[in-house]
Amino acid sequence: MKPYYILFTLFCGSVLYAQDIPQTQPETDSIAKPVKGNLIKLNPIPLAWGTGSITYERKVGGRLVAGTTVNYRPTSGAPFKSTLQKIFESDDSDGDATFEIDKLKYSNFSFAPEIKLYLGKKGAFQGFYIAAFAKIETTKINYDYQFDELIMLGEDPNLPLTGKIKAFSGGLYFGVQWYLGKNIYLDWQIIGGNYGSANIDIVANKNLSVEEQEALQEFAEDLKDSFDKIDYEVNDKGIKLKGKMPWAGLRTGLSIAYRF
Repeated sequence: MKPYYILFTLFCGSVLYAQDIPQTQPETDSIAKPVKGNLIKLNPIPLAWGTGSITYERKVGGRLVAGTTVNYRPTSGAPFKSTLQKIFESDDSDGDATFEIDKLKYSNFSFAPEIKLYLGKKGAFQGFYIAAFAKIETTKINYDYQFDELIMLGEDPNLPLTGKIKAFSGGLYFGVQWYLGKNIYLDWQIIGGNYGSANIDIVANKNLSVEEQEALQEFAEDLKDSFDKIDYEVNDKGIKLKGKMPWAGLRTGLSIAYRF
């Protein structure tokens, strides 16, 4: 089942469920006060890899909450470079790798609307919950790929790759939220994930000789074997890669929230 079908099904079920729940609940045992139905959240964990994350949520009835999360990462190098580099190095590579993480720079922007259903008796904003979300994101990349076959031709091996990856995915996650006092909450997004597809559009603008084009053509055909939905074009102006590929992500976090 596709992610957006799950999202739609959960949304419809949540709305029907919320209609059977009283829409007003006393916040305390004292005289009733105006209900504060909004939350603003900051998740500090993505800052470890250079990404800012902010979430807005609003109670829409009973135990049902709607919201959206915006993430932004300005163009910079990849985090945890030494750890990531080891992933691309095999045990017998003597430290050599076809992908050099130091040469990668990228930025990312994502927008993720969601619906959230709280499962406990305390209603919205407290206790365990299940959430369904969609995620729309754009990643811009810059990478100087060293094409070793061009070295054998006595040519400059660097191919300056630039482009965008635009992805749409959907998924579910589970979490729990606690009230700490004075309108402050702690939200633990325990675990979840999203799956979908991405459109890639990457180019390397470089003047190429006939021999260089033939070498790149073989490289592009090998890439086609691994990603059969990606088309390529090689000419004297460079190389272009366009197509689709699977896209997945992990959803987790620990946020501080303020209710207003």
